[in-house]
Amino acid sequence: MAMRRVVTTAAAAIALGVTGTFGVALATADDTGVTPAPGSTGDGKPVRGTSGNAYALGGARVLGIPYDEYIRRTGADWFPGLDRQNIDYPAGQVQGHTLERILPGIGAWGEEIYPGIGLDGPSIGESVDVGEANLVNAIRGGGPGTTMGLSEGALVLNAVKAQLAEDPNAPPPDQLSFATFGDPVVKHPFGESFLTQVFPVGSVVPSLDYRIPPPVESQYDTYQYIAAYDSISDWPDRPDNWISLANSMAGLATGHTAVAFTDPSMVPAQNIRTEVNSRGGKTTTYFVPQQHLPLVQPLKYLGVSQDILSDLDAVLKPMVDAGYSRNDDPGTAPVTVDPVNGFDPAEVTAPATQAAFGGEADPLSQLLSGVQAALGN
Repeated sequence: MAMRRVVTTAAAAIALGVTGTFGVALATADDTGVTPAPGSTGDGKPVRGTSGNAYALGGARVLGIPYDEYIRRTGADWFPGLDRQNIDYPAGQVQGHTLERILPGIGAWGEEIYPGIGLDGPSIGESVDVGEANLVNAIRGGGPGTTMGLSEGALVLNAVKAQLAEDPNAPPPDQLSFATFGDPVVKHPFGESFLTQVFPVGSVVPSLDYRIPPPVESQYDTYQYIAAYDSISDWPDRPDNWISLANSMAGLATGHTAVAFTDPSMVPAQNIRTEVNSRGGKTTTYFVPQQHLPLVQPLKYLGVSQDILSDLDAVLKPMVDAGYSRNDDPGTAPVTVDPVNGFDPAEVTAPATQAAFGGEADPLSQLLSGVQAALGN
């Protein structure tokens, strides 16, 4: 036991030492009461939403990512049995749009060296505009269903909800629902996104050319899925806690995309909240625990034992959680780390990577498969 404590302390020091320091001014988020959604997690059952089609949009297009396979599997374990349609849109990359503004001409130069690298792609805002039109056309032509958006795709869903909220010819509320995974502008009962904490409603995020939208009273039910500690959709609301900020930055890699491939068995009942707006539209939030803190999870792939990983979680978690006001009341705080039921990002993404690229399921093999696919194209 003494040696185990020594190893734990040393590993904790290493984990903290490699993260660096981060800081940003943030605002606080509101909390709500607990109301489990019908047929939802806690009992391990999927959430079916409306029947019919699954209109699915992925996040930003990145080299080495099995993009089409990711879209096909987004929310599949939450909404089984739907006829899936991939909705095309530019899915612009932040780095592509930004690099061209900083270094004019880099886009054409990049295409000469590596066609498709996307150093001068459309902005996020431009992509959302195209995706909004394409999704609305698909809904009107395809009939009842559930729209699903991962990351940037969730921004498209938000725009469509706002449009349909003012449309007298919109589909009836029982014919359509929305499901977002890692929404970059989400406000949820357990916290808030980075963008909404930093940028006020109506302001334009420069590198994205995207205007932060106001809240929408939608007539449609919405299901939103948040990975605990994902810096995109679960940013700490206390800026003086650098450990929380470092952990959330690591959470971008471990949870932001992987949350789309989770399933209902991973979410305890206390991590489910439902709110009903003035139009009768229900928004149900599923706050999905990770298997370990994002600062700790990579050590699992280096062969560190489960006992040591759990000890590390126990040492670091109180410091990390101090950065979130949701933990001030232990009686209402959500479960954020669960070594038994929480998701392992490598495990939940492996089926998509293997289906697209082949190879083994371990993280290094997945990474190499993606690199080989990018180079092969």
